[in-house]
Amino acid sequence: MLRDTRAFIVSTCFGVTFAGAVALATSGWAQSAGPLKVGVLMPTSGLFAPIGIEQINGMQIAIDEFNGVVAGRKVELIVEDTEGRPATGLTKARKLVTSDKVDVLAGIVSSAVALAVGPFVAKERIPLVISNAGTDLLSGEKCERFVIRASYSVSQYSIPIGEWMAKNGKKRVFILASDYVAPREVVEGFRKAYVASGGTIVGEAYPPFGKTQDYGPYIAQARATNPDAIFGIFYGTEAILFVKQYDAFGMRDKIPLFSGIGITPPNLRDAQGASAAGVISSANYVPELDTPENKKFVAAYTAKFKTGPGEFAAYGYDTMRVILEGAKALNGDTADKAAYVTAMEKIAFTGPRGPIKLSSTDRGITQHIYIVKTVLKGNEVVFEILDTIRNVADPVTGCKLN
Repeated sequence: MLRDTRAFIVSTCFGVTFAGAVALATSGWAQSAGPLKVGVLMPTSGLFAPIGIEQINGMQIAIDEFNGVVAGRKVELIVEDTEGRPATGLTKARKLVTSDKVDVLAGIVSSAVALAVGPFVAKERIPLVISNAGTDLLSGEKCERFVIRASYSVSQYSIPIGEWMAKNGKKRVFILASDYVAPREVVEGFRKAYVASGGTIVGEAYPPFGKTQDYGPYIAQARATNPDAIFGIFYGTEAILFVKQYDAFGMRDKIPLFSGIGITPPNLRDAQGASAAGVISSANYVPELDTPENKKFVAAYTAKFKTGPGEFAAYGYDTMRVILEGAKALNGDTADKAAYVTAMEKIAFTGPRGPIKLSSTDRGITQHIYIVKTVLKGNEVVFEILDTIRNVADPVTGCKLN
């Protein structure tokens, strides 16, 4: 899939065209080395397919900016479908490394997949640049020398929103979160920061994941505590349903709803409609961000894919940019994989999200965190930036790189 070592690479999945490399290497070392093979581990089927496709699209925008060539080597994407499953992701990683002989791996949406693949790439000494998976473990106790994360850690956005709420008058909060690992990890980061900043948690409830259709009893339980705000963590179709029911129960105008990344992202806002208005959350990418870099990215993405980008597209772009800038710094010579990782650790640039900087001491990324409010602008649901917390380093500790 997505493989053609001779010329232009094109494949179509779910009606989306992915383009890989464009031009052939020209001369010298790069020509003898052949293309820069990037193995992309991404869900292109199943529940997480829209996220995976958007990230691959974002990667393509970065490749296009390089005209498909880095340091004389054409860029070749080889995409494998992880299905969002750890066992499948590991199998596909082995295939990309042992059969396709990729120079570097990229992608991974699910944290469970990332944790399964990490030890394998560390053993094989093949760089992996993660474009999404956010568990704190990846920049903490489960960090790996050959695994770099270009997205975020859960604590990197859950701690700032906790601090911001406490400092902005929301002193009593009820927590509502879907009952599985990822939301609970967000809650723990939020709780630590919120309580340390003077806030009080007046109650918590965790509706069963994938089974809850009626959030009414949980919303009523939260309302009964008379909180200043509700902190809710839901994703995907659950986020759509929860936000709509929160509004339907008359809560939107009575008790403000706060969250972290995920409850009203760009790819869900249209489905949520006016129900999403007023929700305040933390985010590390805002499509409406008024910077030259973001405007250029949005224009290129919209022209190519006929729809605007969300945060997943930005993660894909930045991930591929890190990979290409690292190869460029080595004049295309990526044979020494440890040197390639070191080159990528030194990457810093301003992209769609704003300025980002990688780290050589852990697997974190430094970036801006935005506090945003979902508002109605005509018939559109958009973000209004309330605050910018600049240059937030990954707060996770415990990484010991070998």
